[in-house]
Amino acid sequence: MKNYKNILAGFFLLLSISSCKKQLEIDPKQNIDANVALNTTADVQNALIGAYTFMATGDLYGNNLVFIPDLYASDNYLTWRGTFTTYRNIASKAIVADNADVRRTWITAYSAINTANIVLSALNVVSDANTKSVIEGKALFIRGIMHFELVRLFGLPYDASGSNTNLGVPIMTKAVKTIDNVTNSVARNTVAEVYAAVENDLKSAITKLASVDDQYAAKAFLARVYLQEGKYALARDVANDIITNSPYRLITNSLEAPFRTKNSSEGIFEIKQNEQSNAGTSNDGLATFYASYQNATGGNVGRADALVSTTFYNSFETGDKRQTEMIYEGTGARTGFFTKKWYSFYDNIPVCRITEQYLIRAECNFRLGTSVGATPADDINTLRTRAGLGNVVPTLDIILNEREKELDYEGFRLHDYKRTKRTIGTFAYDDPKLVFPIPDREINVNKALKQNPGY
Repeated sequence: MKNYKNILAGFFLLLSISSCKKQLEIDPKQNIDANVALNTTADVQNALIGAYTFMATGDLYGNNLVFIPDLYASDNYLTWRGTFTTYRNIASKAIVADNADVRRTWITAYSAINTANIVLSALNVVSDANTKSVIEGKALFIRGIMHFELVRLFGLPYDASGSNTNLGVPIMTKAVKTIDNVTNSVARNTVAEVYAAVENDLKSAITKLASVDDQYAAKAFLARVYLQEGKYALARDVANDIITNSPYRLITNSLEAPFRTKNSSEGIFEIKQNEQSNAGTSNDGLATFYASYQNATGGNVGRADALVSTTFYNSFETGDKRQTEMIYEGTGARTGFFTKKWYSFYDNIPVCRITEQYLIRAECNFRLGTSVGATPADDINTLRTRAGLGNVVPTLDIILNEREKELDYEGFRLHDYKRTKRTIGTFAYDDPKLVFPIPDREINVNKALKQNPGY
């Protein structure tokens, strides 16, 4: 099904990128001497592309970072009917410490982080100041968001009223370039330390990136980080900046367009997919697991493993286009209800959309009793109007419900339930069973790593 590498092996830059004019030279010992391999600006830029390529795989945003948080929070939401044991165990909260999908997410995220660190360590070969700044900003962006995704899955949730001294994940800021650089004594940092490092990387990235698109991608993630931390004023202000000053706008005449149109006006940060490069069309990828329909020649598209729960389907208000237009009855490998967000193997994956920023601003303004940029009612009713619904006077529950309906099956449910301290089925928001195990093979080679409780 998938290939897996130990995290320490993954720290070596093994990637060969067909789109690059010049491939990095890699010797048979699977190590890279950065002084040899990254001699020019082009070498460094190609390595940076390698980090983005890691993020596009099914291990990360091509599937798992979007799919698994919803599968993990599957009660009355997402029904798993597939044969892959790794996903079935995640859905049933019966994960073992050698779960292959947990392992590959950890390994590839740290591979992306290490590639970013290799890029950062080689900046001295980049002579143009502006180019150097952009490369640095992009590498910091990658390192920041990968640490963020890891700490949300492998650590207990950030508690705005707590000390957050519980264990998160190791913060990696030093490049592993050769076997001699490998250390087997890397400990886990606290949740508080990881979030602080994420903030610092993203804020620094914003100051260094030249492209408006790149800057707002980093800001979109920073707003998400602040919301997860309960830093509502900061999250509100970043979201308001994005809504007010960025080039991104809601598409008002089609809910489906952001998922079918590449680089749409809603897509702040998208993972590119096409026929030549995608996360998978048979055993991996979002459309592989979510889709269930017949194509023009009568062939089945998708495995139809992930169904919209009937309970969730029935929770929409009558006439809500997010139900009638974005959920369909399967005609392919399985019948039942399926989300239309992940419908084609070759559509881009919008990881950050402007829609989320309206929801962040509305929630934060409501919690703070403010109306920065707009009132909570204005923001929520803007989204409800697009969905074909009437206006409401928002409460926090209404705002959270609108968030759930707008962002369904985009990887938010687990993280939203944890940050708002809601139960998932019979599991409390901070139940150890809602936290991934540190992969067994990592514990075996690194005795400084402590395992999460229950594993």
